[in-house]
Amino acid sequence: MSFSADQLKELDINDLPFWPRPFRLIAHAIIAIAVMVGGYYFIIADQWTAYQKAVAQESTLKDEYRSKYLTAVNLPKYREQLEQLNTDLETLLAMLPNTDETPKLLDDITLVGTKVGLRFDRIEWLPAESRDFYTALPMRIELKGDYHQIGQFIGDIASLHRIVSVTNFTLRFNSMGDNLTLNLNAETYQQQTLRAQP
Repeated sequence: MSFSADQLKELDINDLPFWPRPFRLIAHAIIAIAVMVGGYYFIIADQWTAYQKAVAQESTLKDEYRSKYLTAVNLPKYREQLEQLNTDLETLLAMLPNTDETPKLLDDITLVGTKVGLRFDRIEWLPAESRDFYTALPMRIELKGDYHQIGQFIGDIASLHRIVSVTNFTLRFNSMGDNLTLNLNAETYQQQTLRAQP
């Protein structure tokens, strides 16, 4: 069955139920496609975008939940660790001299040196250096002795109850004897730190 172009022109949209079957099917298909495309763009597209955002957010929220769950489950352990860290911090802070103890620290260093037979030419405090979380208290020490005495002295300084770190030193041989001269820069620290609250 063939249709001419004139017959196609005579088709009226109001008479759609009476069109020949092939044209009716094509018209229904076009209308169905138009309804689906329009429905997608006007109804489903925004909801689809919102759904994709919700899926992405769900993954983020699950990760957040896992992290918070692990923190909550381990909270007693974290509190124990915090208490231990505070105890360790207090022990370390006790090793830092306060302003009343700094002269005694020089006396302790002098005593350590004289016990091993060293002769001090100079031991003095240098100006304090304020740093981010603490104050450095540098000192300069100049002494004479033999190699073993100097080694013993450095080892004994490291075992003092107060923290003293050697920052720079020069060791030279005396031309007028068999002694060595040690020029030493060292520092100790003062710090005010609050305990962390659990």
